[in-house]
Amino acid sequence: MTARQRKRRFGPATRLMLAVALVLFLVVAGVLVAQERAERARFLMVSADAIPGDPELVRYAMARGPSAYAEHCAFCHGAHLQGDPVRAVPNLIDHDWLYGTGRVSEIEHVILYGIRSGNSRGWDLAHMPAFASAHPYNLYNLPFLGPDDIDAVTTYVLSFQHPQSDAAAVERGKRIFYDVNKGNCIDCHGTDAKGDSAIGAPDLTDAIWLRGDGSRQAVWDSIAYGLTGRCPAWIAELPPVTVRALAVYVHNAAAKAGETSLGGRTKLE
Repeated sequence: MTARQRKRRFGPATRLMLAVALVLFLVVAGVLVAQERAERARFLMVSADAIPGDPELVRYAMARGPSAYAEHCAFCHGAHLQGDPVRAVPNLIDHDWLYGTGRVSEIEHVILYGIRSGNSRGWDLAHMPAFASAHPYNLYNLPFLGPDDIDAVTTYVLSFQHPQSDAAAVERGKRIFYDVNKGNCIDCHGTDAKGDSAIGAPDLTDAIWLRGDGSRQAVWDSIAYGLTGRCPAWIAELPPVTVRALAVYVHNAAAKAGETSLGGRTKLE
C-alpha cells in the first residue's frame, strides 16, 4: 500500500473517529479505576463487622477472598474449609469458634497477627500441655501425669457426652481435672469444661473435636502429647484488602454452612 493509499484510507473522518474512540476508552477506564479505588477505600474504611450487612461490599470481598484462600489457606484448612482433625487443623465452617465468636473483625485479627505466630499482637495466651512429658507446660509449672492419671482424665472427659462404666475412674479424673496443683484443667477449660474463646480453650462438652474423632485414643493422645497449633501472621505478607476479603470469605462460608446445620460454634485456629 502506497503512502497516498494509506492517507486516503485513514482520512480526517477516520482519524477523528479513532481519536474519539480512544478518548472514550480512556474515560471509561478512568471511571472504572476511580470506581475500584472508591470501593476499595469504602471496603477498608467501614467497620469490618458491618460488611456482612452490605451486599455490595460482600460482593467486593467474594470477588477476591476465594482465590486468596485457595492460594494461602487451603493447604492447611482444606479446599472446602473443612480442616484436618489428624493434624488438629480446625474446621472453619463447623460453627464452633475456638477464638472469639466468629465476627469478621475477630477473623481478620487472626489472619493479620496469627496464633502462636511470634507476633506480639497474635493469640498466644495458652496451649494444651503435654502431660506425658517431664515438663508439660512452659507458661507455669505443672506436674506430669502418668498413664493411669491420663486414663482417668480421659474417662472423665468422655463422660461429658457418654456414660462411662468405670465410675471410680470418672471420679478420679474429675479430681485431677479440678486440682490446681495437678491437672489444673479448669484454668483454661473452666469449671464447666465449656472452654474459653478468649484464650482459645475448646469446649470439651460438645461433639466437635479439634484433634481426632473423639475416640478414647484421640482424647488420650491430646492430653498426653498436647496441642500447640500455629497460624502464621499475614500482616507482612498480604495487603489489607486481601486480609479483609479473606475474613469476609470465611465468615460468609461459615454463615452459609450454618443455614443447613443445627447451630453451635466454629473453631478457628
